[in-house]
Amino acid sequence: MASHASLSALDRLEDLLQQVLRVTITDGRIFLGTFAGTDQPLNLLLVNAEEFRLGTEENPDGRYIGQIVIPWKLVVKVEAETQKEGRLKDNHNQIERRVKLRSPAGPTS
Repeated sequence: MASHASLSALDRLEDLLQQVLRVTITDGRIFLGTFAGTDQPLNLLLVNAEEFRLGTEENPDGRYIGQIVIPWKLVVKVEAETQKEGRLKDNHNQIERRVKLRSPAGPTS
C-alpha cells in the first residue's frame, strides 16, 4: 500500500470501505458500524450499526440500529481500526483535510 501522502482522498475513503468505524456526533452519541459508503456531501453510511450513549443513566450495552446515514455536519470524530495497530485511530481530521469538505459557509481548509 502507498504512503498516506501519496493517496488521493478517494483512495483513502475506499481504504475505509468494509471497515468498522466508530463515529462520534455532536450530541455525544457514538455509532459503531461497518462503513458502507458516502454520498456527495459526505454523509456516512454505516451498516450493522449500534448506538451508544455514554453516561450514568444510559445503557452501556447500546442498542442495535442496523443501517444509518450520519450527516457529516454532525460528525465530531471518526475512528477506524488500523491494520498495523489493531486499534481505533482518529481519521476525522485526515479525511477532512484530504477531501476539503464543503460546508454551508464554503470550503474548509
